[in-house]
Amino acid sequence: MKKLIYLVIISIVISSCGNEIPEPGEWQDLGFEDKLVGKLHIIDNELYACAGRDGLFRKSLKKYNAKWKYLGLADTTENRTIEIGLTDVVKINDELLVSYLESYKQEKCGVYRSVDDGENWTPSDSGMFIINGFITTSQVIRLKQHPAIPEIIFAGTSMSVIYKSEDGGKSWSKVYGELGTGALNYAIEFTPDNYDNIWVGCESGYFYPYLINSENMGNTWSDMIGFPQNIGPYSFDNAVYDIQISPQNDSIMYFGMLGLIAKSIDKGQTFRRVLGWEDGIYMNWRIEINPEDPTELFSTGCYLYHSIDSGETWDKITPPDDRDALYALEVDWGKRILYVSTSSPGNGIYNYSF
Repeated sequence: MKKLIYLVIISIVISSCGNEIPEPGEWQDLGFEDKLVGKLHIIDNELYACAGRDGLFRKSLKKYNAKWKYLGLADTTENRTIEIGLTDVVKINDELLVSYLESYKQEKCGVYRSVDDGENWTPSDSGMFIINGFITTSQVIRLKQHPAIPEIIFAGTSMSVIYKSEDGGKSWSKVYGELGTGALNYAIEFTPDNYDNIWVGCESGYFYPYLINSENMGNTWSDMIGFPQNIGPYSFDNAVYDIQISPQNDSIMYFGMLGLIAKSIDKGQTFRRVLGWEDGIYMNWRIEINPEDPTELFSTGCYLYHSIDSGETWDKITPPDDRDALYALEVDWGKRILYVSTSSPGNGIYNYSF
């Protein structure tokens, strides 16, 4: 009988250590107090943190209190700010591919590959441009992987150019833009029911937000689609930082911008504001939509915002420890846990159960 009790206790302890699931409505601190994370990704049940000048990190989500592993590419000579340094990551089979945006000399490569889990990194920018001595890949700001064909990757830059790779990032070709026009390509999103249809969220060289669209996997692109002046306090000096498209109706789209979330119900022909700037002009950056129930969304900002009616109304969830800003957002919809990066005062990564 005693052996049975011991076995039951051991089983409970082991099972409780195998899951990192907080109580509903509870925040858990995952560390990173001294780092600023601009992008979070869950890949193969592991959480990747793109920590800018501090490089790339990863932790397992398979067991409680798993430690963060540093995967390299830190550069403390860079500024600690959003979208500077290590900006994004994708995984192709067992290889890692990252984007890097350098703020000063623009002499580094902006796409690196590791075939040994971050022990070593090599440039992976074949086909990208060099102009006037500057390596334009030093300005890669976003990577987006094809949902069904992982070898197809798009790279958005702060040099107005979009590149495409069909061999997992080993070589690239320019599919949009001209060098030197100053636009930034912040968000790249595939339409859920038609992966040939791609949307890119941008900021022009004149500091206004706009979209471009390709219906044939980047071979040709639409004219720029601008936002109306009354969309928010910063229709000028704004950008499209995130795009989410309803998996059940591709006419319904959401756009994360400074101070607002915009919504379109006609594939970007018209827009209206569904989350405003009441809590802070410079917030509301990232959005996530439930793939099984697209009426449910989350957004980061001064608070964590939650909607269950397609963005018509939003509940505010107070950030942990009196934080003033939430940036990166990644949601595990199956487990009903989300991950955010925070800032001001200090920085950090937290998860939240809902």
